[in-house]
Amino acid sequence: MLIFKSINIKTIMDKYMKHVRYAGILLMAFMGFSSCGDDFLEVIPKDQVAASTIFSNETSADLALYDVYKELPDMEGWGNEESYYSYDSFEHWSDNAVCKFDWAVTYRDLQTRSMTADQYNPGWYNHGYPALPFVYDKVFKFVRKANFFIENVALYKSNFSEEWIKTRVAEARFLRAFYYHEMWMAYGGLPIITRTLNLSEQGDNIFYPRSTFEQTGKFIIQELKEIANDLPDEISKGRATRAAALTLKAWCELFMNNYSDAAATCQQIIGGVHSLFTATGATSYNDQFMEENNNNCESIFAYQHDKKTKTGLRTKYFGPAGEFGAWGAMCPSQSLVDDYLMKDGLPKEDSPLWNPKKPYDNREPRFYQSVIYNGAEFAGKVYDQVNQKDLYDPSREYRSGYFRCKGINPDLTTADFEVNADGANFAYFRYAEVLLMYAEAKIEQNQIDDQVLKAINDVRVRAGIPTLQDTYGKTSFEQNELRDILRRERRIEFAFECKRYWDLIRWRTAEIVLNEPYYGMTVNAAGEYEPVFLKASAFHKDRSYLFPIYTPWIQINHRMLEQNDGVEFFDGQNPGY
Repeated sequence: MLIFKSINIKTIMDKYMKHVRYAGILLMAFMGFSSCGDDFLEVIPKDQVAASTIFSNETSADLALYDVYKELPDMEGWGNEESYYSYDSFEHWSDNAVCKFDWAVTYRDLQTRSMTADQYNPGWYNHGYPALPFVYDKVFKFVRKANFFIENVALYKSNFSEEWIKTRVAEARFLRAFYYHEMWMAYGGLPIITRTLNLSEQGDNIFYPRSTFEQTGKFIIQELKEIANDLPDEISKGRATRAAALTLKAWCELFMNNYSDAAATCQQIIGGVHSLFTATGATSYNDQFMEENNNNCESIFAYQHDKKTKTGLRTKYFGPAGEFGAWGAMCPSQSLVDDYLMKDGLPKEDSPLWNPKKPYDNREPRFYQSVIYNGAEFAGKVYDQVNQKDLYDPSREYRSGYFRCKGINPDLTTADFEVNADGANFAYFRYAEVLLMYAEAKIEQNQIDDQVLKAINDVRVRAGIPTLQDTYGKTSFEQNELRDILRRERRIEFAFECKRYWDLIRWRTAEIVLNEPYYGMTVNAAGEYEPVFLKASAFHKDRSYLFPIYTPWIQINHRMLEQNDGVEFFDGQNPGY
């Protein structure tokens, strides 16, 4: 029998509305093909209640759904035993930044692509051995929670209104698709499991083979297509909406190079309830990431924080070190700094405003709202490499000469850091991405028209730079030219938002970009700037586009172990491992 910990329903619901991570219900969940030795308890302890009780009314049944929500990852938190990814930001996997801490093993192993299928770290940073960035078996437990909710809503449907059933089941299917898409990007084809599994009842039928990459992607996309219109339109605090489902669908379609479908999906969102955040004028780009603007008009789906719940870690981890008192764990790379445009909208290599002796003058507004550089002021302090070592010092691990200030709250103090009091959300998706996904999908089909240029221009103008037409003095663009502009725009607009790595993977450019070394910048007493080597990187074309699946997980599931098509599956494993 499936059981739940008994809890105070009102307390949990109140806490969830502030922060889904605190929905304290626990499901007896397991992944069928990796934890098949687990049995359900036959006797219900006094402190636990049966599923029939949980699904006896809408209020208590909501708790089971909140338990699925609470597994969403905080991409700016610290991985732990309950997380399905290890310590580190996705930005450190890309060429956007280096991590201050070389002992962060997920970061170290991804920089060198040294992971093997025999190494496993269940979500927590570790000094001794490498880690898998996504904890495969844990995510399937979260999938199982969604399956369990969907099945029991159907089983006890007489206890619920039709509208409640429609919306809540759609939310659960959205969350299941979200968890699947995270694993799919990392591991490729997956076992597609849409029911709860029980060894004692189903025996060998709990084992599923891996579906192909294409089959898995189509499953995710079809799920999102089917449930999108069952979700509400209005902007919600952390819950799935129609726009959230469509945005995730469009992203997966782009990941599969289904450009026509992706463009059509984006068109269903553009002009709807979401828009670019412009409420604070010239600083709107960065202001949208502050706590006071949580769940604003641009935010489509976000991990919820609240200062009172004391779980927000962004400013503590990624804010500047030194006098400000944060860890300074995310140090922007010289490569990222070089890609920021000049204020005339041109790349620095094409702009008459560029002065290599003054590399930080006349840059676009997003640069100043994102990066702390030599001579920059943040939280009342001027960062000066010549007179102090906050920005670059090789003896203090990988400081690049830069810190991050995008999304960093200058008003927080070290006392706030002690209690993790950064209340700013982390946006999985925002409206600017819909615009740029639409533009990309049309560019890849070579269907460049005024609407494509408008989508890119809307993002640029909000950022404070001229339109493409004004920048380049023309009204038409070739496909290759606009593709390069679009890709650079994505890198700049979504810097530090955990997008860059997956862009390089889906564009199949990681084998080039991620084989380049990492550089920072230093300045001598004469004020002369010199690039400085930080560390090497490695990306193996034949294997690094996917992560390895931990060998024992495959060995337990004979249906995976038997898969060997010599293309996607080698005894159930990904190529090269």
